[in-house]
Amino acid sequence: MKFKIAIQTPKGTHDLIKDDASLFLFLFQEIYRHSLHYGFEFIRTPLIEYEEVFTASLGTTSDVVQKEMFYVKRKGKRGDYVLRPEGTSPIVRAYLQNGMHSWPQPVQLFYFAPMFRYEKPQAERYREHYQWGLEILNSNDPIYDAKIIMVFDNFLKKFKLQDYVFKINSLGCQNDREKYKKALKKYYRKHLKNLCEDCRRRFQLNPLRLLDCKVPKDKEYKANAPSILDYLCNECEAHFNSVLEYLENLEINYELDSSIVRGFDYYSKTVFEVYFSEAPVAIISGGRYDNLGKVLGGKVLPSVGGALGIERFMNILKIHNFIPKSFIPKPNIFLAYATDRAKIYAFKVYDYLLKNGFKVSESFGKTSLSSQLEIANKMGIDYCIIIGHHEMGTQSVILKNMKDGSQEIIPFSQLKEELKNRKI
Repeated sequence: MKFKIAIQTPKGTHDLIKDDASLFLFLFQEIYRHSLHYGFEFIRTPLIEYEEVFTASLGTTSDVVQKEMFYVKRKGKRGDYVLRPEGTSPIVRAYLQNGMHSWPQPVQLFYFAPMFRYEKPQAERYREHYQWGLEILNSNDPIYDAKIIMVFDNFLKKFKLQDYVFKINSLGCQNDREKYKKALKKYYRKHLKNLCEDCRRRFQLNPLRLLDCKVPKDKEYKANAPSILDYLCNECEAHFNSVLEYLENLEINYELDSSIVRGFDYYSKTVFEVYFSEAPVAIISGGRYDNLGKVLGGKVLPSVGGALGIERFMNILKIHNFIPKSFIPKPNIFLAYATDRAKIYAFKVYDYLLKNGFKVSESFGKTSLSSQLEIANKMGIDYCIIIGHHEMGTQSVILKNMKDGSQEIIPFSQLKEELKNRKI
């Protein structure tokens, strides 16, 4: 069967191979260790969820719900499944569904998972992308807002990165936001005709998202807009000041930015984004979502979290020429065979060495010994085990030092001890 078009990845997706694949696996390992170190427990939620999990939590006026969700059509009574566009709502759903309220509180969870957004693919934005997320559920203590930020900050410092800043704001409570929305609409009304199409829509549906506009010509209006920090009630102001005090005590680099509002309805009080000087988009984002549990059918569940975009962070590391330490030891033994009959015995030796913890490479698909040794040289292998017809008959191997060319015959029964004695 011939295809009429070139077979390739779907638009907005990409393959991870070679150096990118190694960096991805390295980050997964570091994230796993880092998250456990700070007391977070791993959770995996399904790739698909009922659409209500997101339409209820993100807000029907959010860009994700209106135009960025991947739907999985099905026959049923409850509507459609969707590929999850973000990780927080499923975590809260899992908390409520699995009775996590009976666990020691607060519950601290982390995930490393793909997210899906049906948006226009562009630089730093993919339709399928990975996120590392941290969530602390069932505590309204501002120290946990600071802990989420601290854990991300310490992770970035592991890579000796310095040219980034946490931009922080508070969205206050529901009453604060209602007062602020009125002030925001009053300010923007006189500029309405000059705003982009999306902003004119946001003005009617959710004026708070006017501050989330990325269109360059609208930046001057956003810069001169009133600040929500002037509309915080005493309780929300005290909460925010406590968060800032914790961050200052930890000497975390932050700056206040009243335009940080996030794109989802579930946020309240603290919100933050992390920007690098080399990147136009946020690498990390998050905040507090005290009402999300109630929205999803449970009780009030004060919680806070954040997520790091893996692909965006990988690009930052590339800009800084970061080379990950290999977490898979490089093979220093190469196993080669000289004849087809010896190949069977060579395969047995190869299996034996791997079972005993040695790191061994091979090229069994090559038919000539010279081509196998050429590959070993290119790989920078220190020692090569060569097996021919004679070695097969005598149950021995040839051990060749690839650096000086010397070689000797070793009985198979003594091979393990000989390699260990030579620290190979």
